[in-house]
Amino acid sequence: MSIFFVWYVLISVIVFSTPRISSFQWINSMNHQILDYFFSLLTQFGDGIFVMLVAVLFFFLRSRKIGIAIAASYIGSGLICSVLKRSFQAHRPAFFLKEDPSFHSLSWLPLSHHNAFPSGHTTSAFALAFTLMLFSKDKRLAMMAMVLACLTGYSRVYLGQHFLDDVWFGSILGAGFSCLYFLMYSYFGEKKLSRSQLFPPSFKI
Repeated sequence: MSIFFVWYVLISVIVFSTPRISSFQWINSMNHQILDYFFSLLTQFGDGIFVMLVAVLFFFLRSRKIGIAIAASYIGSGLICSVLKRSFQAHRPAFFLKEDPSFHSLSWLPLSHHNAFPSGHTTSAFALAFTLMLFSKDKRLAMMAMVLACLTGYSRVYLGQHFLDDVWFGSILGAGFSCLYFLMYSYFGEKKLSRSQLFPPSFKI
């Protein structure tokens, strides 16, 4: 949780104090060939196929409860993310800056121009990380997932796919939906009706 708190505070300060194009150019300009390969690979941590693969592996090899939680958090937050994307129809950095010589993009990654807000990869990455943090007893795994989620959010700006506010809200959406699912699971999962509650002693079939 402390990792997310630091991430949230730092990103919030930048989002609310710096124009979105300026903050994007600042991050996007700090590039290197090694980082190009690193972030183009790491950004897949927020890809839907990867997240669902993790859910399947957990379901069959480790914990059905965690596997279902990962899938539910991904699907739920993803649906909300899709609705918001189509509602806001915000443009991505490439729409404004593709002709700018300082704009950094990778030839092997296609650039999108529309449906920017919020970042879907960031939403999925934080939904996965928070689900592991809330449901898994392996705290090292949860911590590693949270670090990867933060780096995934950063990668979306580095790779020229999103502005920082897209990533900022995506992290809140993914984390928030996972927490909501955890609260619902804790309430309904533990509040199981016994036979006596369903069928009182006076009830006869």
